[in-house]
Amino acid sequence: MLRSAALVLTFTGLVVAGYIESASAQNPHADPVSTMGTPGVPGTGMMSSADVAKINGLGDRKSVKAKARAKTEGAKLAQAMNLPCELTEAEQVGGGVVRQDGKNIDLILYEISCSNGMGYFLESRGPQGPIAISCFAADATHAADIAQNAKSDFYCQLPANKDIKAMAASLMTAAGTACTVKKLRWFGLSDSGQAEYSEVACDDNKGYFLKTSRDGPAAQTTVMSCQEAVKYGLKCRLTNDGSVSAPVSRQMFLDALEQNGVNCEPSQMRVIGRESVDKRYVVEFQCSEQPNGLVAFFPLEGNTHKFEALDCAAAVERGVVCQLANK
Repeated sequence: MLRSAALVLTFTGLVVAGYIESASAQNPHADPVSTMGTPGVPGTGMMSSADVAKINGLGDRKSVKAKARAKTEGAKLAQAMNLPCELTEAEQVGGGVVRQDGKNIDLILYEISCSNGMGYFLESRGPQGPIAISCFAADATHAADIAQNAKSDFYCQLPANKDIKAMAASLMTAAGTACTVKKLRWFGLSDSGQAEYSEVACDDNKGYFLKTSRDGPAAQTTVMSCQEAVKYGLKCRLTNDGSVSAPVSRQMFLDALEQNGVNCEPSQMRVIGRESVDKRYVVEFQCSEQPNGLVAFFPLEGNTHKFEALDCAAAVERGVVCQLANK
């Protein structure tokens, strides 16, 4: 799977002119990307390469009877996950036994296509519950394996799913943004796991983030421009000048605390947002070493503004209200 799966943290608010402004519940992008899929961890939308290697293809997968059975079982799995998908086609593409947490798990893998244009692999994992892997995530996995000269057959192959650029274009058009997709990069899942993000570059050189919901029959697909994505600390890479900055990670914040002499081994942390003027990341920490709470302002990615660390009382004067201190 994506072997360099870096963590991108959740932003719970925006910083405007130095003050915190809560993200509106009406904002379709109020749950930005927080985590890339982690190989082999259920619920993250990714499988390990070892798991994929153990899945055996099934000979009878394209007969009318086999496809009907797959559609019935796939619909049950989608319903169990509350996945917004009305199945149009399905195939059982493999099955096998994988080992996790010292136990053997019977895994059955289906590929499905949905009436809303999305496509998924659905994994039935016995008592652990099913997980869904989008065709976008599967394609990213496939590309990563090929780049490392590893054999990989893990990509969507149903007629409606084979062209992921066409899939993205269809979803964007339905969301009100016309785009002939030139490049596509799967980005990751939101912290809640209820939304999935992909970056898209159109042939007119405009860039977007495509948000596809993974929860609820009325879930909608939304599109966010690269300019809008900046408000959430998200950076388009397919349509910029080619420079790639490192994804913001939890370890970046911890390293910065240590480098600036702040003693804190956090049990919890909350990324509040990013300043609109100084562009520093604003993060709250809960740690025993800071009994009055800790809010830090991080100038990452070449930002020349100064690092600051405040207790919760001082942070209030900046418009930042701690939420972890009393937990």
